[in-house]
Amino acid sequence: MGYDELVINEDVLLPDYLPERLPGREREITEMAHNFKLALNGRKPENMLIYGPPGTGKTAVLKYVMGQLADYSAKVKIVYVNCWHMGTRFGILGEVARNVGYISPMKGAAVEDVLSRMAEIIKKKNIFVVVVLDEMDRLVAQGHGDVLYDISRMNEAYGVKISVVGIVNEIGLLATLDPSIRSSVINKDVEFRAYGVPALKEILMERAKRAFRAYDPDAVGLCAAHAFKLNGDARMGISLLLSAGRIAEKKGLDKLDVKSAEEAAAQKSYYTKIEKIEVELGEAEKRIIALLKKKGEINSGDLYKKLKDMNERTVRNYLNKLEESGIIEMAESIGKGRSRIIRLKNNNGKK
Repeated sequence: MGYDELVINEDVLLPDYLPERLPGREREITEMAHNFKLALNGRKPENMLIYGPPGTGKTAVLKYVMGQLADYSAKVKIVYVNCWHMGTRFGILGEVARNVGYISPMKGAAVEDVLSRMAEIIKKKNIFVVVVLDEMDRLVAQGHGDVLYDISRMNEAYGVKISVVGIVNEIGLLATLDPSIRSSVINKDVEFRAYGVPALKEILMERAKRAFRAYDPDAVGLCAAHAFKLNGDARMGISLLLSAGRIAEKKGLDKLDVKSAEEAAAQKSYYTKIEKIEVELGEAEKRIIALLKKKGEINSGDLYKKLKDMNERTVRNYLNKLEESGIIEMAESIGKGRSRIIRLKNNNGKK
Protein backbone atom coordinates (compact mmCIF):
# COMPACT_ATOMS: atom_id res chain seq x y z
CA MET A 1 0.00 0.00 0.00
CA GLY A 2 1.45 3.38 -0.96
CA TYR A 3 1.89 6.21 1.52
CA ASP A 4 -0.57 8.37 -0.44
CA GLU A 5 -3.38 6.00 0.60
CA LEU A 6 -2.91 6.37 4.36
CA VAL A 7 -4.86 9.64 4.74
CA ILE A 8 -8.28 9.09 3.19
CA ASN A 9 -10.01 12.25 4.46
CA GLU A 10 -7.76 15.07 5.61
CA ASP A 11 -10.68 17.53 5.84
CA VAL A 12 -11.71 16.13 9.23
CA LEU A 13 -8.35 17.27 10.64
CA LEU A 14 -8.68 20.86 9.43
CA PRO A 15 -9.76 23.77 11.71
CA ASP A 16 -13.04 24.57 9.94
CA TYR A 17 -14.42 21.01 10.09
CA LEU A 18 -17.63 20.68 12.11
CA PRO A 19 -18.19 17.09 13.30
CA GLU A 20 -21.57 15.42 13.65
CA ARG A 21 -20.82 14.61 17.29
CA LEU A 22 -19.18 16.82 19.90
CA PRO A 23 -17.92 14.50 22.66
CA GLY A 24 -17.61 15.97 26.13
CA ARG A 25 -19.91 18.91 25.43
CA GLU A 26 -23.35 17.38 26.06
CA ARG A 27 -24.07 19.72 28.99
CA GLU A 28 -23.16 22.84 27.06
CA ILE A 29 -25.21 21.76 24.03
CA THR A 30 -28.26 21.15 26.23
CA GLU A 31 -27.96 24.52 27.97
CA MET A 32 -27.62 26.45 24.73
CA ALA A 33 -30.30 24.50 22.88
CA HIS A 34 -32.81 25.01 25.71
CA ASN A 35 -32.25 28.76 25.57
CA PHE A 36 -32.59 29.07 21.80
CA LYS A 37 -35.64 26.81 21.55
CA LEU A 38 -37.55 29.79 22.94
CA ALA A 39 -37.18 31.44 19.52
CA LEU A 40 -39.11 28.60 17.91
CA ASN A 41 -42.08 29.51 20.10
CA GLY A 42 -41.85 33.20 19.27
CA ARG A 43 -40.15 34.07 22.54
CA LYS A 44 -36.86 35.93 22.95
CA PRO A 45 -33.89 33.83 24.11
CA GLU A 46 -31.65 35.40 26.70
CA ASN A 47 -28.52 37.18 25.54
CA MET A 48 -25.71 34.74 26.15
CA LEU A 49 -22.00 34.81 26.95
CA ILE A 50 -19.94 31.73 26.05
CA TYR A 51 -16.49 31.68 27.62
CA GLY A 52 -13.53 29.40 28.20
CA PRO A 53 -9.92 28.82 27.08
CA PRO A 54 -8.97 28.30 23.42
CA GLY A 55 -9.61 24.89 21.87
CA THR A 56 -12.51 23.94 24.15
CA GLY A 57 -15.19 23.76 21.44
CA LYS A 58 -17.01 27.06 22.03
CA THR A 59 -17.46 28.03 18.39
CA ALA A 60 -18.07 24.45 17.23
CA VAL A 61 -20.85 23.88 19.77
CA LEU A 62 -22.50 27.20 18.98
CA LYS A 63 -22.43 26.50 15.23
CA TYR A 64 -23.86 23.04 15.89
CA VAL A 65 -26.76 24.43 17.95
CA MET A 66 -27.35 27.34 15.56
CA GLY A 67 -27.42 24.92 12.62
CA GLN A 68 -30.13 22.87 14.28
CA LEU A 69 -32.09 26.01 15.07
CA ALA A 70 -31.92 27.22 11.47
CA ASP A 71 -33.06 23.81 10.21
CA TYR A 72 -36.18 23.98 12.37
CA SER A 73 -37.31 27.46 11.35
CA ALA A 74 -36.70 29.81 8.44
CA LYS A 75 -37.94 32.61 10.69
CA VAL A 76 -34.65 32.57 12.61
CA LYS A 77 -31.87 34.59 10.97
CA ILE A 78 -28.38 33.90 12.31
CA VAL A 79 -25.70 36.53 11.74
CA TYR A 80 -22.18 35.26 12.50
CA VAL A 81 -19.42 37.86 12.92
CA ASN A 82 -15.78 37.17 13.73
CA CYS A 83 -14.73 40.31 15.62
CA TRP A 84 -11.08 39.70 14.82
CA HIS A 85 -11.85 40.28 11.14
CA MET A 86 -14.61 42.84 11.69
CA GLY A 87 -14.21 44.51 15.06
CA THR A 88 -15.64 48.02 14.76
CA ARG A 89 -19.04 49.42 15.65
CA PHE A 90 -20.05 50.22 12.08
CA GLY A 91 -18.42 47.09 10.70
CA ILE A 92 -20.61 44.90 12.88
CA LEU A 93 -23.76 46.96 12.37
CA GLY A 94 -23.09 46.83 8.64
CA GLU A 95 -22.79 43.03 8.70
CA VAL A 96 -26.05 42.67 10.62
CA ALA A 97 -27.76 45.13 8.27
CA ARG A 98 -26.62 43.25 5.14
CA ASN A 99 -27.83 39.95 6.55
CA VAL A 100 -31.32 41.24 7.29
CA GLY A 101 -31.57 42.87 3.86
CA TYR A 102 -30.55 46.50 4.40
CA ILE A 103 -27.98 47.15 1.69
CA SER A 104 -27.75 50.94 1.69
CA PRO A 105 -24.24 52.41 2.12
CA MET A 106 -23.19 52.68 5.78
CA LYS A 107 -20.65 55.45 5.26
CA GLY A 108 -21.83 58.68 6.79
CA ALA A 109 -25.02 57.13 8.17
CA ALA A 110 -26.11 57.85 11.74
CA VAL A 111 -26.32 54.87 14.09
CA GLU A 112 -29.95 55.59 14.94
CA ASP A 113 -30.88 55.67 11.25
CA VAL A 114 -29.23 52.31 10.65
CA LEU A 115 -30.92 50.72 13.67
CA SER A 116 -34.31 52.17 12.73
CA ARG A 117 -34.08 50.91 9.14
CA MET A 118 -32.94 47.44 10.26
CA ALA A 119 -35.86 47.29 12.68
CA GLU A 120 -38.34 48.10 9.90
CA ILE A 121 -36.99 45.26 7.75
CA ILE A 122 -36.93 42.76 10.64
CA LYS A 123 -40.56 43.57 11.47
CA LYS A 124 -41.66 43.38 7.84
CA LYS A 125 -40.01 39.98 7.36
CA ASN A 126 -41.24 38.83 10.79
CA ILE A 127 -37.92 37.20 11.58
CA PHE A 128 -35.96 36.59 14.76
CA VAL A 129 -32.29 37.62 14.60
CA VAL A 130 -29.44 36.03 16.54
CA VAL A 131 -26.18 37.99 16.31
CA VAL A 132 -23.16 35.83 17.14
CA LEU A 133 -20.01 37.78 18.00
CA ASP A 134 -17.07 35.38 17.96
CA GLU A 135 -13.79 36.62 19.48
CA MET A 136 -15.76 39.34 21.28
CA ASP A 137 -12.63 39.96 23.37
CA ARG A 138 -11.22 41.79 20.35
CA LEU A 139 -14.27 44.04 20.09
CA VAL A 140 -14.07 45.04 23.75
CA ALA A 141 -10.28 45.51 23.64
CA GLN A 142 -10.62 47.97 20.77
CA GLY A 143 -13.13 50.05 22.71
CA HIS A 144 -16.12 49.24 20.46
CA GLY A 145 -18.28 47.70 23.18
CA ASP A 146 -21.03 50.26 22.53
CA VAL A 147 -22.25 48.19 19.59
CA LEU A 148 -23.35 45.52 22.08
CA TYR A 149 -25.72 48.04 23.62
CA ASP A 150 -26.84 49.22 20.16
CA ILE A 151 -27.97 45.74 19.20
CA SER A 152 -29.40 44.56 22.50
CA ARG A 153 -31.56 47.65 23.05
CA MET A 154 -33.30 47.21 19.68
CA ASN A 155 -35.77 44.90 21.45
CA GLU A 156 -37.02 47.65 23.72
CA ALA A 157 -36.47 50.67 21.48
CA TYR A 158 -37.91 49.25 18.25
CA GLY A 159 -39.93 46.24 19.34
CA VAL A 160 -37.98 43.66 17.34
CA LYS A 161 -36.77 40.23 18.37
CA ILE A 162 -32.99 40.12 18.44
CA SER A 163 -30.50 38.34 20.70
CA VAL A 164 -26.74 38.68 21.13
CA VAL A 165 -24.34 35.78 21.71
CA GLY A 166 -20.76 36.64 22.63
CA ILE A 167 -17.86 34.16 22.55
CA VAL A 168 -14.77 35.09 24.57
CA ASN A 169 -11.60 33.41 25.76
CA GLU A 170 -10.97 35.79 28.65
CA ILE A 171 -14.02 36.73 30.69
CA GLY A 172 -12.02 39.15 32.86
CA LEU A 173 -11.75 41.58 29.96
CA LEU A 174 -15.48 42.26 30.20
CA ALA A 175 -14.81 44.13 33.43
CA THR A 176 -13.73 47.04 31.24
CA LEU A 177 -17.26 47.32 29.80
CA ASP A 178 -19.64 49.92 31.15
CA PRO A 179 -21.89 48.22 33.77
CA SER A 180 -25.02 49.23 31.85
CA ILE A 181 -23.70 47.45 28.74
CA ARG A 182 -22.78 44.32 30.71
CA SER A 183 -26.20 44.08 32.34
CA SER A 184 -28.08 44.57 29.07
CA VAL A 185 -25.97 42.19 27.00
CA ILE A 186 -25.17 39.33 29.38
CA ASN A 187 -28.24 37.57 30.81
CA LYS A 188 -26.91 34.00 30.73
CA ASP A 189 -23.45 32.47 30.53
CA VAL A 190 -22.11 29.06 29.61
CA GLU A 191 -18.60 28.10 30.69
CA PHE A 192 -16.46 25.75 28.61
CA ARG A 193 -13.79 24.13 30.74
CA ALA A 194 -10.62 22.57 29.39
CA TYR A 195 -11.00 19.02 28.08
CA GLY A 196 -9.71 16.11 30.14
CA VAL A 197 -7.76 13.21 28.63
CA PRO A 198 -10.80 10.89 28.14
CA ALA A 199 -12.73 13.55 26.20
CA LEU A 200 -9.68 14.49 24.14
CA LYS A 201 -9.04 10.83 23.29
CA GLU A 202 -12.65 10.36 22.22
CA ILE A 203 -12.51 13.48 20.03
CA LEU A 204 -9.27 12.41 18.37
CA MET A 205 -10.43 8.81 17.92
CA GLU A 206 -13.51 10.07 16.05
CA ARG A 207 -11.26 12.10 13.77
CA ALA A 208 -8.75 9.28 13.28
CA LYS A 209 -11.48 6.85 12.20
CA ARG A 210 -12.48 9.21 9.41
CA ALA A 211 -9.03 10.51 8.49
CA PHE A 212 -6.86 7.40 8.25
CA ARG A 213 -7.13 4.05 6.53
CA ALA A 214 -5.39 2.48 9.52
CA TYR A 215 -3.98 3.77 12.81
CA ASP A 216 -2.56 2.59 16.13
CA PRO A 217 -4.90 3.68 18.98
CA ASP A 218 -1.81 4.33 21.11
CA ALA A 219 -0.67 6.94 18.59
CA VAL A 220 -4.00 8.73 18.97
CA GLY A 221 -3.74 8.43 22.76
CA LEU A 222 -0.31 10.05 22.66
CA CYS A 223 -1.72 13.01 20.73
CA ALA A 224 -4.53 13.32 23.28
CA ALA A 225 -2.08 13.27 26.19
CA HIS A 226 0.03 15.94 24.55
CA ALA A 227 -3.05 18.13 23.98
CA PHE A 228 -3.95 17.75 27.66
CA LYS A 229 -0.52 19.09 28.63
CA LEU A 230 -1.26 22.09 26.39
CA ASN A 231 -4.16 23.19 28.61
CA GLY A 232 -6.68 20.67 27.27
CA ASP A 233 -6.72 22.31 23.84
CA ALA A 234 -8.46 19.98 21.36
CA ARG A 235 -7.29 22.07 18.39
CA MET A 236 -3.70 21.35 19.35
CA GLY A 237 -4.43 17.63 19.55
CA ILE A 238 -6.10 17.59 16.13
CA SER A 239 -3.23 19.59 14.65
CA LEU A 240 -0.77 17.09 16.13
CA LEU A 241 -2.77 14.21 14.65
CA LEU A 242 -2.59 15.84 11.22
CA SER A 243 1.18 16.34 11.51
CA ALA A 244 1.66 12.75 12.62
CA GLY A 245 -0.33 11.50 9.63
CA ARG A 246 1.78 13.50 7.22
CA ILE A 247 4.97 12.22 8.80
CA ALA A 248 3.74 8.65 8.45
CA GLU A 249 2.85 9.31 4.79
CA LYS A 250 6.30 10.71 4.13
CA LYS A 251 7.81 7.52 5.48
CA GLY A 252 5.62 5.46 3.18
CA LEU A 253 3.78 3.78 6.05
CA ASP A 254 0.37 2.18 5.61
CA LYS A 255 -0.62 2.86 9.24
CA LEU A 256 -0.34 5.80 11.64
CA ASP A 257 2.13 4.63 14.26
CA VAL A 258 3.29 5.81 17.69
CA LYS A 259 6.73 6.84 16.45
CA SER A 260 5.22 9.23 13.90
CA ALA A 261 3.09 10.76 16.67
CA GLU A 262 6.18 11.12 18.87
CA GLU A 263 8.06 12.84 16.04
CA ALA A 264 5.14 15.20 15.45
CA ALA A 265 5.09 16.07 19.17
CA ALA A 266 8.83 16.72 19.13
CA GLN A 267 8.51 19.02 16.12
CA LYS A 268 5.89 21.03 18.02
CA SER A 269 7.96 21.15 21.21
CA TYR A 270 8.23 24.94 20.96
CA TYR A 271 4.71 25.06 22.40
CA THR A 272 6.17 23.90 25.71
CA LYS A 273 8.15 27.14 25.93
CA ILE A 274 6.71 30.66 25.70
CA GLU A 275 4.14 29.53 23.12
CA LYS A 276 2.68 27.09 25.66
CA ILE A 277 1.88 30.13 27.80
CA GLU A 278 0.74 32.19 24.83
CA VAL A 279 -1.80 29.56 23.77
CA GLU A 280 -3.88 30.66 26.79
CA LEU A 281 -3.70 34.32 25.82
CA GLY A 282 -5.83 36.49 23.58
CA GLU A 283 -4.68 38.18 20.39
CA ALA A 284 -4.04 41.53 22.08
CA GLU A 285 -1.68 39.95 24.61
CA LYS A 286 0.12 38.13 21.81
CA ARG A 287 0.58 41.47 20.05
CA ILE A 288 2.24 42.88 23.17
CA ILE A 289 4.56 39.88 23.41
CA ALA A 290 5.41 40.14 19.71
CA LEU A 291 6.39 43.81 20.16
CA LEU A 292 8.58 42.95 23.14
CA LYS A 293 10.28 40.11 21.23
CA LYS A 294 11.06 42.54 18.45
CA LYS A 295 12.23 45.49 20.55
CA GLY A 296 13.55 43.80 23.68
CA GLU A 297 11.87 46.39 25.89
CA ILE A 298 9.51 49.29 25.38
CA ASN A 299 8.37 52.41 27.18
CA SER A 300 4.69 52.26 28.22
CA GLY A 301 3.96 55.51 26.39
CA ASP A 302 5.38 54.09 23.16
CA LEU A 303 3.43 50.87 23.69
CA TYR A 304 0.15 52.82 23.96
CA LYS A 305 0.96 54.48 20.63
CA LYS A 306 1.68 51.12 19.00
CA LEU A 307 -1.64 49.79 20.28
CA LYS A 308 -3.65 52.90 19.47
CA ASP A 309 -6.65 50.78 18.42
CA MET A 310 -7.12 50.04 22.16
CA ASN A 311 -7.63 52.52 24.99
CA GLU A 312 -4.93 52.89 27.65
CA ARG A 313 -7.04 51.35 30.40
CA THR A 314 -7.50 48.17 28.38
CA VAL A 315 -3.77 47.94 27.60
CA ARG A 316 -2.94 48.40 31.30
CA ASN A 317 -5.30 45.52 32.15
CA TYR A 318 -3.46 43.29 29.67
CA LEU A 319 -0.09 44.33 31.05
CA ASN A 320 -1.16 43.57 34.61
CA LYS A 321 -2.35 40.12 33.55
CA LEU A 322 0.92 39.39 31.73
CA GLU A 323 2.93 40.58 34.75
CA GLU A 324 0.87 38.39 37.13
CA SER A 325 1.50 35.43 34.80
CA GLY A 326 5.24 35.99 35.05
CA ILE A 327 5.59 36.67 31.32
CA ILE A 328 6.66 40.30 31.54
CA GLU A 329 8.18 42.63 34.11
CA MET A 330 7.60 46.35 34.48
CA ALA A 331 9.85 48.95 36.11
CA GLU A 332 9.46 52.67 36.64
CA SER A 333 11.49 54.63 34.10
CA ILE A 334 13.97 57.28 35.20
CA GLY A 335 12.72 60.79 34.61
CA LYS A 336 9.47 62.67 34.81
CA GLY A 337 6.02 61.23 34.49
CA ARG A 338 4.63 57.82 35.34
CA SER A 339 6.04 55.97 32.35
CA ARG A 340 7.24 52.40 32.82
CA ILE A 341 9.72 50.18 31.04
CA ILE A 342 8.22 46.86 29.95
CA ARG A 343 10.22 43.77 29.00
CA LEU A 344 9.82 40.01 28.73
CA LYS A 345 10.83 38.27 31.95
CA ASN A 346 13.51 35.60 32.28
CA ASN A 347 14.35 35.22 28.59
CA ASN A 348 10.87 35.13 27.03
CA GLY A 349 9.09 33.76 30.04
CA LYS A 350 11.16 30.59 30.50
CA LYS A 351 11.69 29.55 34.09
